[in-house]
Amino acid sequence: MDRKVFDKLNYGLYLVGAATDGKDCGCIVSSFAQVTSGNPRKVTVTMNKDNETCKAALSAGAFSVTMLGKDCPKELVNLFGYKSSRAVNKFEGYDVQHTAEGSPYVKDGMVALVSCKTVQTVEIGNFVLFICDAVDGEVLGGGRVMTMDEFLGKGDAAATPPTATVYRTIGEDEGWVCPICGFVYEGDPIPEGYICPICRCPGSKFTKRKAAAPAGEPMLRGSETEKNL
Repeated sequence: MDRKVFDKLNYGLYLVGAATDGKDCGCIVSSFAQVTSGNPRKVTVTMNKDNETCKAALSAGAFSVTMLGKDCPKELVNLFGYKSSRAVNKFEGYDVQHTAEGSPYVKDGMVALVSCKTVQTVEIGNFVLFICDAVDGEVLGGGRVMTMDEFLGKGDAAATPPTATVYRTIGEDEGWVCPICGFVYEGDPIPEGYICPICRCPGSKFTKRKAAAPAGEPMLRGSETEKNL
């Protein structure tokens, strides 16, 4: 199979927010979809099990989904798309709102909000498919939703970590893995004096990465850098 066929797909981009134990977590996904038109409407989201946001959503049984606007600031895209909820409070500095279910969200750069309540989860390998009731919603701004192509143009693609649901094909032996937190540096060779941006581990301790997917299959790549990433 030619894995490049998946590069032809395009998606909307969405910020998932969930809270557990008093901590707000969030990450950008491309996997939000409406799947029924009944009342309440059913929606789905897929997240990597290792993501802090996924863990928070599983614990809370609810989460918010806000739709990134086409002109969403690059700073917000990089923060929620490439930083770790384990390492930083992504919502700090924003006017954080919470849904009736307690899920965090921001209005900055967003065009709409959907509040989701989980009714079923399905494990798919290292991912979790959330099947939810859309219990509330609000239009936050004009314009259209940012697409995957636009996201890749805004994000820090040179530092893409391994755990979120953003499609991207990679080579057989691409990248170097931090032995402490699992962050992936996608260059070769790793620069002299490089320090992991998440846990500060020296790059000299990184190990060569092997792609987890069989040759010819797509990898799911993308937002939160946690091993936890």
